[in-house]
Amino acid sequence: MRTFFSFAAVALLTGSGCGFDEGIWVGNMQGTVVIPFEAATGTYTDENGQEVTGPDRRFIGPVYLGLYPEVRDDIFSYPHPEVGPVFQAGIPGDTYPYGGTTVGDMRFACLKALQCRAVSNRFLDLDELVSWYNQALPEPLQDASGNPVESGAYLRQICYDMLNYTTDDELRLTASDRNEDGLIDEKDLDFQRNDENQTFEASFTFYQQEFFADSEGKGMSLWGWMDAPSETTFRFSTCDPNQGYQQNEYDADFEGGRQQTDLLNQPSQYIGAGDWVSSVPHVYASPDETPVFTLDFPVAN
Repeated sequence: MRTFFSFAAVALLTGSGCGFDEGIWVGNMQGTVVIPFEAATGTYTDENGQEVTGPDRRFIGPVYLGLYPEVRDDIFSYPHPEVGPVFQAGIPGDTYPYGGTTVGDMRFACLKALQCRAVSNRFLDLDELVSWYNQALPEPLQDASGNPVESGAYLRQICYDMLNYTTDDELRLTASDRNEDGLIDEKDLDFQRNDENQTFEASFTFYQQEFFADSEGKGMSLWGWMDAPSETTFRFSTCDPNQGYQQNEYDADFEGGRQQTDLLNQPSQYIGAGDWVSSVPHVYASPDETPVFTLDFPVAN
């Protein structure tokens, strides 16, 4: 009897659970974020040693996307999510996001000189990364002993020794064969260049996101921004230099840096001149929508 009762109870609960609609939708929400060439333009030295001014994917900083109750244009000098009450002087109110994601993360690149400067999936390989920063930074890259870092192979060895890694995929810093075509090329990077539209475009996903809408069917507002690198230091304001992986060995004593913890809740603390935000939010009517979303508003001083 005891065995039969337990089985029957489980069957009853299972049957009733299948027939009850809780009205909750949870799933992956996808779309495309677009960066205009103007937002990714700077001066750099190309592979031929020539100084070039123009758009380049390596000027694209981390992109932060959030889902918010509403976005307004009367809070700051740029469109910004609605904020809640201010509880502490000098600290803006919370935006209370429903969820968020990034396109590109701040990554630990094994050198103090690259703290808060390296964004994932902007470089094809470590050789390109080393070459870029040796040209972009005021001083060439050096290791902890003051030796110049001039090749990807040397940086790779530093990283492997420091982190006990054996492959570049473990670093999650440069491109991998995402499309599984047997090659690692620009098709494997986050942002794809579209010369016809004068833009860079990347897909994004909100993983296991719960969807919310009001009684009239108006859903969440998608809003985001790109943290542009500093023109003088090439560092990113959304990175906390006092956090992240900590290296304490001989003369290599530093924190790797990591993204700030309240970026989606208080974005105005980190948005500054040179960054780009979305001027018009995408307001969802359904979680199945796949918006093409542009960061088209340059933030001024």
